[in-house]
Amino acid sequence: LRGPRLRLEASEDLQFREYYYLPGNLLKWFHLYGSEGVPGPDSWAWRAFPAGDRWKELVGLHGEKAVDAMVERSNPRFHSAFASDHSVQTFDNDEEEKDLLLRSNSPPVVVFYQISYPREDKENARLAIEAQFDALSTGQYDSVTNSFDRRRKVLLYYTTAGGSIQDIEHLSNLCKRNADRITCRRLGMHDAEGSYGESLRHLHTFCNARPSFDAVRIANRFQGHNDAKHTFDAQKIRVNRLPGYKDAKRAFDAQQIREITSAVTSKMCRLTSEEGEESCNVCGTEFYPLPFLHFAGNMFSTSCSHVKELLPPTMFEKRMNDIASDALLAKIEEIFATRLVRFDEGYWDRISTRSSTGSDLGPCDIARMTMDASDEKHDETTMRMLERYSWSPAPRRGSAPPGVLDLDSESKFQKKRKVALREYYYLAGNVFRWWRLYDRVPSPDSWAWRWFPDGGIWETAARSGGVYAVEAIADRIV
Repeated sequence: LRGPRLRLEASEDLQFREYYYLPGNLLKWFHLYGSEGVPGPDSWAWRAFPAGDRWKELVGLHGEKAVDAMVERSNPRFHSAFASDHSVQTFDNDEEEKDLLLRSNSPPVVVFYQISYPREDKENARLAIEAQFDALSTGQYDSVTNSFDRRRKVLLYYTTAGGSIQDIEHLSNLCKRNADRITCRRLGMHDAEGSYGESLRHLHTFCNARPSFDAVRIANRFQGHNDAKHTFDAQKIRVNRLPGYKDAKRAFDAQQIREITSAVTSKMCRLTSEEGEESCNVCGTEFYPLPFLHFAGNMFSTSCSHVKELLPPTMFEKRMNDIASDALLAKIEEIFATRLVRFDEGYWDRISTRSSTGSDLGPCDIARMTMDASDEKHDETTMRMLERYSWSPAPRRGSAPPGVLDLDSESKFQKKRKVALREYYYLAGNVFRWWRLYDRVPSPDSWAWRWFPDGGIWETAARSGGVYAVEAIADRIV
């Protein structure tokens, strides 16, 4: 430990962020005592701990939110997924849209499209956009007839993050060339590439105005599996990071993005059973419960009646940031166990826009259930790919995307009853968040109680203990 200790002693910035100095103590004081836990200006703490003056100034400015302020300042990856220059949309002023939505015998497929332009390698981003426009203009895939139905048009609400004037002109030209099939409506242009949550905000506003509709969310940047997906022995690999591509060529893989776009806008990705009964409220490709509830690619079709019941995305992000410090403290106090996936800031960075699903989530998905060498070919037609897709209530595959969690390790872990019962990425963390975010847990017939380990125990505890269910379980098994 000599090396780390010397580096710590030589760096004021490391001392400023070291948990066992002031950050951890302040976090615990604020959690236990709220505003009364804020040390006074003459407190011994500012003199006793390294970087005391910096923390004194920060606490003076932010009070019990000082640790959150420190995280925002010191972590370059910390940012809001939503633009500060967001403009409010009403979705009821455009007569052409009203004709399409309310007066047409065949209402359009309503799509909210998040477009991201990276600072480098924009060509791949453009190719992905062109592939998606091609998919949307081709029509809805119908698995019964194995053909594309071109009768339903698309109402495309798009938002851009990053991009130059040339990029925007390229996008406008695509809208013009496909105007007979796609009606484009621009909702926002934002300079910051990190404003990738804007389409969710607009989707939420639309669904509050039109709760009887269904809508689709797509993006030109793939947020999904990591590179382990492309090794056929992926189930034996443990990659201790969250899914997602950093390589632009993989993040903007045009064929994969086109395939998912065609899938989530297809007639297969239905929210009702063949008998006409509602069987799910969100449909996407490859639903996974771990490390948080999400669909591969963060593209999905959903009912507006479901979206309307969710927190507004910006409020969800804020509450998740507030929850993060309490969750970290509960981990330290061993109320939670986090043995399956590393518990770090990357988790909270992605969950803010990929898991605002609510406690009444009813997922279904369409996807291939097997992967073989032919799936690696990049010259296969979209129709050929979709022929191998099937629809089903979800989840129906592994707990997490390939490469994120080793199935053998998880199976052995579940046998460790006391630890598995407190595992944050199972029901312990979900129940904790459901109560904090929505003040309720799923209904008794929810898939969550059947799928997660110890569902019966957690359902009983959640209903009898309410917001204190997690602490009650932890006390029971100590």
